[in-house]
Amino acid sequence: MTEPVPPDRALVRPIKLGHANAFLIRGKRPVLVDTGLPGNTPAILAVLKEEGYSPWDLGLIIITHAHIDHFGNAGALAGATGAPVLVHSLEAEALSRGESLPAVPASFTGKVMRFMIGKHAPRPELGIKAVIRLDAPYRLDAFGIDGEILPTPGHTKGSLSVMLGTGEAIVGDLVMGMVLAHKATLPHFAEDSEDVKKSIRTVMEKKPAIVYTGHGGPVSCQDLEALIPG
Repeated sequence: MTEPVPPDRALVRPIKLGHANAFLIRGKRPVLVDTGLPGNTPAILAVLKEEGYSPWDLGLIIITHAHIDHFGNAGALAGATGAPVLVHSLEAEALSRGESLPAVPASFTGKVMRFMIGKHAPRPELGIKAVIRLDAPYRLDAFGIDGEILPTPGHTKGSLSVMLGTGEAIVGDLVMGMVLAHKATLPHFAEDSEDVKKSIRTVMEKKPAIVYTGHGGPVSCQDLEALIPG
């Protein structure tokens, strides 16, 4: 079970977009992490409004990695809000082309899923130039948020995670949250499985109280420990 973050401290508002999740981090200027598959722009703008923000209040759009179920609305949201887009420098060019990076199977389930979903053709109309391209930790203080973005490679070489001072973490597809149970599994797709484990340890070192995943979840730090014992 996850240890709840006290409501008066929680900054993260999860946004369920079909099988994928996006997250709004509340702040002086809110920050959006991931955007779901194309077509979810209205739903995300509606959450901004529910939280008392105007579209132009959005301070930043973080893409944890360049898979279409995470960047599908980045261009539309950047246009609607004026918010800059941030991605790892290794994945900026793919994002600019609207190209979903290859999903590299890391398990039998991944191989089956890869066969079922096929390949994603580039979608140039979804391309967006990342204003901020990083390959090192990046603080969010400028947005009134106590937190930082960390490179956590493994699922893709340029995967990113967000660690907040409240004990909340957003890890994209570094781990998968089971849909019907708050437990974690290793990702079904990974460019480097050893890097996945190293990055999970990086997250664990921060001792998060709750870990939000790009699919399913959330999970706990103890769930992460169970994935890579020892």
